[in-house]
Amino acid sequence: MSIIGTDSKTFVEKLMEEVTNDQIEKAEKITLELEEGEELPEFVIKHWLNFAVYYEKAATYFIGDWLKSTKEVDALVNFAHQIEDEANHYVWLRKHLADYVPNPDSFVPPKEWQYLMEEYYPGLEHLVERLAAHNIASESSVLGFMEFAQDRFPESIKKTVEKVAKDELFHVSFGKKLLEKYCTTPELQDRAYKATREAMEIMKNARKVFVNI
Repeated sequence: MSIIGTDSKTFVEKLMEEVTNDQIEKAEKITLELEEGEELPEFVIKHWLNFAVYYEKAATYFIGDWLKSTKEVDALVNFAHQIEDEANHYVWLRKHLADYVPNPDSFVPPKEWQYLMEEYYPGLEHLVERLAAHNIASESSVLGFMEFAQDRFPESIKKTVEKVAKDELFHVSFGKKLLEKYCTTPELQDRAYKATREAMEIMKNARKVFVNI
């Protein structure tokens, strides 16, 4: 049954169900083969931090660009808040990365990630596409890994991850709230749905690169 053409609340609920099911499927494929209570290996932490630091910095840039064309006042305020959050995450996580590498800004992301963060998200033109593809699909994915690995981070990093996860949950939450408010026609729902599925597919390709490095 198509979710396009339903009331906006039902549309967002069904959209979240699809995204959540994708997260569950993704989590089931993560095979770290760790004993119960065992911390993540150092190379995994370093690997994740490299990508996370890049992600957070890139997000501050493209969300900042979105502000120029965001006319909805409540979306403007929430995006501005999100920019501050992403910038803080970049600073916090970069400090942890500096414990693992001499130059925390030396990481060059694969082309799949550069496309996602530097071309795809910046190129989204409509508010409902931005909310659906990034706040719903992407931020819930970021949150999903942190929740999956939360108890396996070293104590030195765990509190930072908890703060970041709390912020990411807020980004998903206001994304859902605004999408429910503004995604009220079949045409807008179609745009939001297509953006969500497209983002999930691009992230799938980026995820393959992430786990194979």
